[in-house]
Amino acid sequence: GSSPTNPSPKAADRVTETAAGETVDLAAQYRTALMTLRAVEDKTFLGASIASPSVPWGEAVTADEEKGYGYNFVWSRDLYQVFTAFELVGDLQTAADQVAYVYNYQQDDRGFIPQNTYLNGITRWGGEQMDNISFPSVMAYHLHERGLSFDDVDYGYEHVRRSADYILRNGPGSGQERWEEESGYSPSTIAAEIAGLSCAAKLAIETGHETDALVWLAVADRWTNRVPEWTATETGTHRHQNTPYYVRVTRDGEPDAGHRRTLANGGPRLDERNVIDAGFLELVRLGIVSWDDEIVRNSLREVDDTIRVDMPAGAAFYRYNGDGYGEVEQGDMGAPWSPERPGKGRLWPIFTGERGEYELRRPPTERDEGARPDRALTTMASFANSGRMIAEQVWDREVSTDYNWAYGEGTGSATPLAWSMAQYIRLAHGIDAGEPAEEPAFVADRYRERG
Repeated sequence: GSSPTNPSPKAADRVTETAAGETVDLAAQYRTALMTLRAVEDKTFLGASIASPSVPWGEAVTADEEKGYGYNFVWSRDLYQVFTAFELVGDLQTAADQVAYVYNYQQDDRGFIPQNTYLNGITRWGGEQMDNISFPSVMAYHLHERGLSFDDVDYGYEHVRRSADYILRNGPGSGQERWEEESGYSPSTIAAEIAGLSCAAKLAIETGHETDALVWLAVADRWTNRVPEWTATETGTHRHQNTPYYVRVTRDGEPDAGHRRTLANGGPRLDERNVIDAGFLELVRLGIVSWDDEIVRNSLREVDDTIRVDMPAGAAFYRYNGDGYGEVEQGDMGAPWSPERPGKGRLWPIFTGERGEYELRRPPTERDEGARPDRALTTMASFANSGRMIAEQVWDREVSTDYNWAYGEGTGSATPLAWSMAQYIRLAHGIDAGEPAEEPAFVADRYRERG
């Protein structure tokens, strides 16, 4: 790849204090994040960036046992996050290498892209995750908007067409949502599908394939109109009454049916309407829905009531209530997660960044004090360890444990997580721009701006 051409954004060009009085060097964190993203890129298979050079809770795994849950593999969804960072710093060669890697090594003849692969493109876990399949179209679109035609890159329109047609045939439901656990209809997944189809359509228009574009846009239009019907409950429950609000996922596109799910990693069995996450913010970030949409506002109230923790540095969030993917909670609190014993998912720094990007859309006078963009950036920096590595999860308890986890500091989860580092970079650039970076303009013009 080439060297980045953009200087670090003003938002990250300073040393500052968090609301808790902790000094953080935002510029050093920015540079470290970028260096980390370069470090997780394979040097043989150009464009192949692994999710993390770590085994989560590796302290509980001996070197001679293969546990099978390391992160040293390629997920196209995580690669998309890393792509956004390289595109924003102007390293379009690396960004183009990443898109080419997905299409040339991961995609099959049907347009399917598996859950994750080894560096050589051989499938490791073969789950169907429709956002994994959708994001490469968004990546290709962004590069085309930057002036890179198909003649300039090592992939072609046919690659885009294959995956768009796969989405058409198999969406909007997904075998797994973005946390690789649940099947059904997920707001975050459908947001990626709509963006993927729309971006593919723009590429079709630009290359003289208008029939493809008409078909894909007709489906994207229909799915955009039906997202609330499939994923927002009108009835709620006695615990959650800010209706209508988006739920994490529905089994069959009937959010008021009250289907019960047993959550992964030893989680509880809950009514789908009682499982809250912030994945719906992808509908806003990708330009499909306005920040002040009624269902989005209601859903944010549910998020803030259910999965938000206001830490001294700023707002932090769980993936969803009932998440079992984290250190042990009952008994030997803080002991490493393992598939054999239920844990409790902790706070994920990426959600502070995602919320900060959402707050960029709100008028400054309406922004949430604990999650406003500049504060979210310093909060994310405060989550980093002494080597400025931002983990997948940070500890959520003020009480001490036998494992010396510290409130607001990284746990035994994957560290560094490339997605966390990329999210920090993207938020910094968004603050500079005054609006979220990497929103596909074609999608926003078609959906949000037309209302």
